[in-house]
Amino acid sequence: MSKLIAANWKQNGSSLEVDNLTREIIKGAKKLKNLNNMILIPPSVYLERVSKLIKKSNVSKRISLGVQNISPYKNGAYTGEISADMCKDFDCKYFIVGHSERRETFNEDSVMISKKVLNVFNTSQKIILCIGETLNQREKKQARKVIANQIKSGLSLLTPKMRRTASKIIIAYEPIWAIGTGKTPSLQDIFLMHKHIIEISAKIFITNRSIPKILYGGSVNSENSNEILSIQGVDGALVGGASLNAKKFIDICRSI
Repeated sequence: MSKLIAANWKQNGSSLEVDNLTREIIKGAKKLKNLNNMILIPPSVYLERVSKLIKKSNVSKRISLGVQNISPYKNGAYTGEISADMCKDFDCKYFIVGHSERRETFNEDSVMISKKVLNVFNTSQKIILCIGETLNQREKKQARKVIANQIKSGLSLLTPKMRRTASKIIIAYEPIWAIGTGKTPSLQDIFLMHKHIIEISAKIFITNRSIPKILYGGSVNSENSNEILSIQGVDGALVGGASLNAKKFIDICRSI
């Protein structure tokens, strides 16, 4: 089964750096022998550049384009926001919603996140809904409850009809304490949390055939990716820092 490997470049890069990184990833993707697919998620100001490079390549079916943040509203008087419709011009297929850096640094609450999910759901694009617990919540044995609440609140505005099409939703489990720290949960912990996410999702979506794909994120690198991606219930990875290095990112993509 193919895996989905997403590269979240966050607020990093320049025009030259993004061009070079994209070209090197495309070059590496041409040599991959597996069926894994990739999503490149650059800063929004570079979407057009990356889009053009992907379209010119002969691996455009393997590499898709994503957006790091999206407005909860359609086009209108919302200074500084970017709508899902605007991103169609660059053939963007995925939107990150609810990343912990948005929740914590920009104070995005569950109401805002659920509105963003609904807004994207009404388009042809897909949502990568990020969830994850803090170290304090983990140490207090609250992780499972926090994760369940984040999933339920994030998907709370979806109608029963929408819940028949779980293919539009991807859930990315990123324990906040593992993001950018070099620390990761044990393989057993990842397995158990993904199992928990599947169980929660099964109660939300109509049939067992409509369970969202689940990615793991949090200090994924070329040294641990094979073990993580081999865990039952892990459908791919959301990669941060390691995705800023083309060789490291391609090594992750070829690791399974």
